[in-house]
Amino acid sequence: MHDWTNDFFTAHAMDAWRRSQTPEITQAEVAFLEQALGLHDRPKRLLDVPSGDGRHAIELAKLGHQVTAIDSSSENSAHARKHAAALGVTLDWVQGDMRALPEGPERLIFDGAYCWGNSFGYFPHAEMSRFSEQLARRLAPGATFVLDTATCAETLLVELERRSWQRLDDELVLLLECEYDTRASRLDTTYTSILRDQVVDRRTAYHYVFTSGEIIRMLAAAGLETVELFGDLDGSPFELGAERLLLIAQRT
Repeated sequence: MHDWTNDFFTAHAMDAWRRSQTPEITQAEVAFLEQALGLHDRPKRLLDVPSGDGRHAIELAKLGHQVTAIDSSSENSAHARKHAAALGVTLDWVQGDMRALPEGPERLIFDGAYCWGNSFGYFPHAEMSRFSEQLARRLAPGATFVLDTATCAETLLVELERRSWQRLDDELVLLLECEYDTRASRLDTTYTSILRDQVVDRRTAYHYVFTSGEIIRMLAAAGLETVELFGDLDGSPFELGAERLLLIAQRT
């Protein structure tokens, strides 16, 4: 299967995503990251991978942290750089694949890292294991890693909606059509964007579905020990049917 992430994150796709992620959502998620990563005592060096349009990275940089943001999408990178520049925020932007983090003796070591917004399931088990191993090598001993996903098995498969509509605002409506590949344990979601009653975009995303136990074992094999599991930003426990999985791990 081709790397779907190379051509999915176009201007239309990212416009739909940005319309759905309000400033209030971003602020709540940043507050969770501040608490989970222990950012209140001093400025820290953080890794955001993949960083998307940089909404978390920019907010954390505004708080004084040194943030390296890695994303493979040129559309995401261009938007993030423009937004950061307009706010006078300085970050280290890197356009690159999450599965091939920079190596070598000059590589940075981070005090914390996070992988947000279902990104952990973009690729099959072997590739996500490789990402976990590379990530662990970039973290200082005792550093914290936060993983956010709504596509783990316990969240996604309890009541999978095959077809649903989402109105993002007065102009844009999304039609989501889902198929689940039982051989690959993969969710294939086709997004149709309808802007002012006209179809403007249609494309498919693919998410490999892991159980929370699989994720924990994958991280453990890489040297990341899971210490907490939450089901939402409010700190509710992760359980079957939870809205999302928020996993906190530490570098051993």
